[in-house]
Amino acid sequence: MPGDDLSALPVQGLLDELASENPAPAGGSAAAVAVAMAAALVEMGARRSPGWADATGVAAQARTIRTRIVPLVQADADAYAASLAALAAIEDAPGPGRDEAIASALAGAADIALEIARAGTDTAFLAELVADRGEPSGRDDAQAAAVLAEAGTRVAAALVAANLVTAEGDDRETAASSCARSAAMVRGRMGE
Repeated sequence: MPGDDLSALPVQGLLDELASENPAPAGGSAAAVAVAMAAALVEMGARRSPGWADATGVAAQARTIRTRIVPLVQADADAYAASLAALAAIEDAPGPGRDEAIASALAGAADIALEIARAGTDTAFLAELVADRGEPSGRDDAQAAAVLAEAGTRVAAALVAANLVTAEGDDRETAASSCARSAAMVRGRMGE
């Protein structure tokens, strides 16, 4: 469903798109949704903590992340579709610009996945704050947010690596891997 706005679909519609025979949307879009859900849970936990001085700021940060990540649900599907089209063109259009077109499409997909990974890491850290300083009744939701954020970050980091498999030494792969490690560390500190 590249080109349409996946983020505007009801949950069932998005799940149907993910389950369809179409190659996109796929894991990157799902990772973006996971991070957006995590940010929403963080925002809720902060809003439900009126006695915490920093709650309003944490809620605002989580909302900013959510606002930033939601468009990436569709952007990732579009980038993945563009990557697949560029790879399919290998047989159709051999020539001097082919390799550059493929590299550009894969780099674009990697950039979006890296943005998802960074947002996921930021969300995991905010979830930890809510769990530690927010209302105790919201700790379980904050832990759920950390798990979702870590999952989205790990998927996005793996996609960065997959899209940059031929770009040895690319700093984006290192950055994405660092994001995944950080999100896992935060979730680990929070316990199960």
